[in-house]
Amino acid sequence: MKIEYTPRPTDKITGFYSMSTAYDGTTSVLAISFPGVNNYPTKLFGTNWVHTFSPEIVNSAHIGFTRTVWATDYPIDTTGIFGDNGDKIIGIPFPNQSFAGFTYQSMGSYVSGVGNPAYGGGLIDNTYSYIDDLTWQRGTHTIVAGIQAMRYQNNYPTANNSGYLGSLGYGGLFTSNPSINAASAGGFGPADFVLDRVSSAGATLSSVNVGQRQWRVAGYIADDWKATPKLTLNLGLRYEYDQPWVEQNDKTGNIDLTTGQVQYEGHVPVGAPVGSGICKYAGCYAPNYHQFMPRLGFAYQATDRFVVRGGYGATSFFEGNSSNQRLTSITPFIQAISVTVVTPTVDNGGDPRTAEEGFSGGTTQYGGTFNVYPQDIQPAYIQEWNLTTEYALTHTLSLQIGYIGEQGQHIEDYGNVNQYLVNGVPSSAPFYNNEYLGVNAVDPSTSIGSNSLLITESRAMMNSNALQSTLRQRLNHGLEFQLNYTYSKAMTNSLGNYALNVNGYSGAFQNYYDSGADYGPAGYDATHNLSFVPVYALPIGRGHEYLSNANRLVEEAFGGWKISAAGVFWSGFPETATGPGNNSNSYGNSRPNQYRRIKVVHRSMDHWFGTDASATDICPSGVDDGTCAFGLPASNGSGGTLFGTARNGSLRGPDYKNVDLSAFKDFQTYKEQVIGFRFDAFNAFNLVSYGNPDTGVSDATFGEIAQLGSIRSTERHLQFSLHYTF
Repeated sequence: MKIEYTPRPTDKITGFYSMSTAYDGTTSVLAISFPGVNNYPTKLFGTNWVHTFSPEIVNSAHIGFTRTVWATDYPIDTTGIFGDNGDKIIGIPFPNQSFAGFTYQSMGSYVSGVGNPAYGGGLIDNTYSYIDDLTWQRGTHTIVAGIQAMRYQNNYPTANNSGYLGSLGYGGLFTSNPSINAASAGGFGPADFVLDRVSSAGATLSSVNVGQRQWRVAGYIADDWKATPKLTLNLGLRYEYDQPWVEQNDKTGNIDLTTGQVQYEGHVPVGAPVGSGICKYAGCYAPNYHQFMPRLGFAYQATDRFVVRGGYGATSFFEGNSSNQRLTSITPFIQAISVTVVTPTVDNGGDPRTAEEGFSGGTTQYGGTFNVYPQDIQPAYIQEWNLTTEYALTHTLSLQIGYIGEQGQHIEDYGNVNQYLVNGVPSSAPFYNNEYLGVNAVDPSTSIGSNSLLITESRAMMNSNALQSTLRQRLNHGLEFQLNYTYSKAMTNSLGNYALNVNGYSGAFQNYYDSGADYGPAGYDATHNLSFVPVYALPIGRGHEYLSNANRLVEEAFGGWKISAAGVFWSGFPETATGPGNNSNSYGNSRPNQYRRIKVVHRSMDHWFGTDASATDICPSGVDDGTCAFGLPASNGSGGTLFGTARNGSLRGPDYKNVDLSAFKDFQTYKEQVIGFRFDAFNAFNLVSYGNPDTGVSDATFGEIAQLGSIRSTERHLQFSLHYTF
């Protein structure tokens, strides 16, 4: 809904309101996976006032509000059997179950799990915006200056990645052969399930509702200057201040990395660990005052047919992250548990848990949860620059060639700040003997000892460089098209917080203490990228080259048709080789040693990396036989191994290819009324684009795609449609 009001020629007031109700869900083959419905209702409204001071000066003021509700991943019991007593019914002790179904039973690859962890992602997000722009046209200058204030409110229940019903993991550890000389050491998760041998357990036991608040305030100025009839310059600067996120009732905490003391905003809450303190800053991390974002651009018309454009700009912002990474997810505002077990070795059969033990007792556990931001966490700072030329080959055909560069600093990553200093030695964890978090902590109930301590920080980086070309044909004799090609390289040392459909990558560093060792091709790096979109109006029918005098019957059957295509081709994404665990307690994936590049010969779905000895021969621990590309890292003599030398993105997966075809025509029925017909063939040539190969060098299926059944493309789909316009 939109309302406009013009009280006088110099003023125009506009108001608007909009709402939407979106939802989705899944229908599971197994009712005991307890799938739920996701709801996303959104409402927004605002007003804008434009005042004209003079023909040269115009001001625009805007006030707006947006509310988005996310209600996701709440399980529903369609069987009517389990309800909120599911864990009790199947024999898993769980105190105060408040969600339908029962705890998720994870059995590894190839077998569907049962139950539901009940992640329950509830969120109410309110955004208030206050913006004022002043535009001043003076001679050859157009100056825009303004201020912006955004008020953010996030309301949600505290949670961690284990879910409100949690998970019991059956990883195959207790049906495996731990001997390093075994041809296949891997066990089978479903076999562990049948034997009731649990290898991991985790759950959110209790949480509270929190309300985080933040102001983002900015000022900016830009000048578009027509310096000469052929040269236009753009100069601008934006400064922004992002206030640290604060919780409206001080339900925020952090850990002082120097002392290990747990600290809270404003006051120490009831239930906090003994010896807790007060944060130095609101939000429990230091504010940042360095978000200066300059902007520079130019456009120069060298001749009537040749144009050069270039620019530089910077942006800065705090990235979003999961609710379990917020500083509100800390004891006592959330109580979570994580239980691990002693895994079997050649000399030790291990110590499995049972489902009947649920989430109590066990080898290691902790009743609280702690998250950490370093005090100097920084907003991401992204710089981009480009230089582009465009030349008119004819009056309708142009060629554009350009270079684009990008660099990102202070990008968000995560890790275990309590990673062992010596792999295989739990007592080497930095906080193992800490006064507040160690094995003999002043408050034993919140001891971490050698367990993980999640830190969210800004040590990641990236860069990208690309050459781009575009050949564009504007409408001429019924034909128009655009052909694009990009040659690029993107590098990073972290995948980031969110998943990517490639193997082996992680948002955490393999070795938390060495972020540079993870630098390599980014998981989204595609060296070659080609796309095209042609549209052709067939020259048949009245007014066209062929059958221009056709009768209506012939005209309706053959005249006025258009055909089009859309093609996308890109080279394979990087894949990262992974190896056996290094016993470092790192969140990052373990990688093998790499001694040389793989020589790919006789590539197939069963041997994507080929059959050469460099791909099929995996060297034993710490040994380079002169042939193998990868080998297992050497033992460090302390119960762990050294970190692998292989970089992220050391392998490449299959390329992607797809072509869609369409044919369409409008049939005029009566006056301006039209019936439109359209035929679409998606993946018209049924091109197969394979998915990711297995990149685990210790796996018997290393390099296989067929075994994983991984297909990135979809099969050919044909679609017929009609629309009526009146």
